[in-house]
Amino acid sequence: MSRPPLLVVALTAVAALLAGCSAAGASDSGASGAASSTAGAGTRTVASAHGDVTVPEEPQRVAAVSYDTTWNLMSLGVKPVTSLDYGPWIDEFSTEQQAFVEGVPTVGTFGEINVEAVTAAQPDLIIGTAEEVDEATYAQLSAVAPTVLVGGGSRGDWQVTTEQTAKAVGREAQWQESKAAFEQTRDRLKTQYADVIANNRWINFSLGDDASQFSVQQPTGATGNLLVNELGMTYGPGVPTDYNARGYASYPLEQLGSVFEGVTVALTFASADGSPNPGVQAIRDNPLFQRLPVAQSGHVYPMASSVTDYPSATAWLEELEQKVLSVL
Repeated sequence: MSRPPLLVVALTAVAALLAGCSAAGASDSGASGAASSTAGAGTRTVASAHGDVTVPEEPQRVAAVSYDTTWNLMSLGVKPVTSLDYGPWIDEFSTEQQAFVEGVPTVGTFGEINVEAVTAAQPDLIIGTAEEVDEATYAQLSAVAPTVLVGGGSRGDWQVTTEQTAKAVGREAQWQESKAAFEQTRDRLKTQYADVIANNRWINFSLGDDASQFSVQQPTGATGNLLVNELGMTYGPGVPTDYNARGYASYPLEQLGSVFEGVTVALTFASADGSPNPGVQAIRDNPLFQRLPVAQSGHVYPMASSVTDYPSATAWLEELEQKVLSVL
């Protein structure tokens, strides 16, 4: 995002939730540029969006200051000393994620960082994303502790941000292990369900920028990337291909018929507990949606998993197999 995925529901009503990487394998190619080298006793040098940064060899107090950074760290087994405030959207996260951030001091919301609160946490390393942290805030944070801003080419480029975060905190082994598990699951699904993947035309839709719109998750978004780039699925011929770095595009509900042209399987988003997302359900209840062939066939599948890192992407693939691929 899949956004962040849940903040977008409130801010732009879209999962940008859910917004991924525009080119599968970007992390394989080393596009992150976060290779580390020894800089001296007890420190390493890592590359970031603002150039090389000297960081502790083994950081002990890592402050997360961007929306998905907390989940990137969770996937690496690193407990941050700060996190953003997920506020009313916390119930949209899994029980494991909620437990992970319980009691962690908060230092602001998406795009609005309280530098004083970060300072109070006494971090020895600060990590965020270049998209969310502007240069002025970066300068303030850098005066508190070494600050590494990570980022890929699109809003939901979790593959690159997770790799860069792993290198910043010295958890490359954990990153490699979770990446390998993801790739094993992905490759198995591509082989086992090759006919299902090839014989259908797909779409991944969600809330739009307002109640009169819906959105499509693009291959530059977290889940769109998994479908198109990683699994090799083909979107319906009516889905516009003018992709953007946000990872999604929003359209008026009146365009449901044209955008969903030729679609045989539609994926969308459910709440973390599997219950219907109210905004998505409103779209599904709209007469324009109910007239779509894919709706009438019953091949509309809400997915509860969000995607922010390799373990969550693997969970998303497993949910896709259980709910969709194995029953088609």
